[in-house]
Amino acid sequence: MSFVNQKQIMREVIPLAEALRGEGSSNILLQGPAGCGKTKLAGILASKIEDVWGFQIPVKGNLNWSRTEDFRVQIVDEVHMLRAFEYLYPSMDSGEHIFIFCTTEYGETPDPFLTRCIRFSFEPYSEESLSQIVRNYSQYRRFIFSDQRCYDAIAEAARGNPRLAKQRFDRVKLMLEHYDYPKRHDYVDSALTQIGIFKGGYTTEDFRYMNYLHKVGHSSLDNISRNLQIDKNTIAKEIEPYLFERGHIELSPRGRIFKRHLIPEIKVVL
Repeated sequence: MSFVNQKQIMREVIPLAEALRGEGSSNILLQGPAGCGKTKLAGILASKIEDVWGFQIPVKGNLNWSRTEDFRVQIVDEVHMLRAFEYLYPSMDSGEHIFIFCTTEYGETPDPFLTRCIRFSFEPYSEESLSQIVRNYSQYRRFIFSDQRCYDAIAEAARGNPRLAKQRFDRVKLMLEHYDYPKRHDYVDSALTQIGIFKGGYTTEDFRYMNYLHKVGHSSLDNISRNLQIDKNTIAKEIEPYLFERGHIELSPRGRIFKRHLIPEIKVVL
């Protein structure tokens, strides 16, 4: 079992899971951005601890509490959505259960919850690591490119996200197969551009967002969503984190502001 770029986590979390098999209790919290492999790792850990385990996501901010008691090992995904954490503490403290929590949010869970957990934070994925992930995935998909630059191009377009890397690969694969293109670097670049993914991983929606913000100067999330007709969750979870990371936008009391000095770097004809 291998999680590329997560050696520090794997060095401790696997021995911990094996030690918990059959006896003991613990609460494990896996933190990281969407698509980094938290839920996959949670399932692997749960299987190492117990043959049968439960899985749930808070619905309307609540868990199915009776179902929580049915399993010694319980995965709770997107735990930051939980409204009443205090109801969970007795089960976490009982010594009868093992909880594996996953969250994409930092600072959205209360301290009493955090202090009851062994926390593991996923490291950012480098382009080199993502390229290896794409190469491994291409073998699984039985679609091998002609040279390393093809894998590197998809890794660069993945915005540091393993799930997006695989998704980008599948979309490129579909284009190359449908149009009977060679499995070459230039055709991979062309396929990415045709599906609206540009150098650096920027998308058409990224540029629409930045062009709008540049035009109006500053704007709230509600106004951006309404004017661009893009769902607020898509903006907040997919578009903005990458643009904040790259330094294209910043928050102010007036809302989102575009950093004008970066315009030449992102100029694209749509």
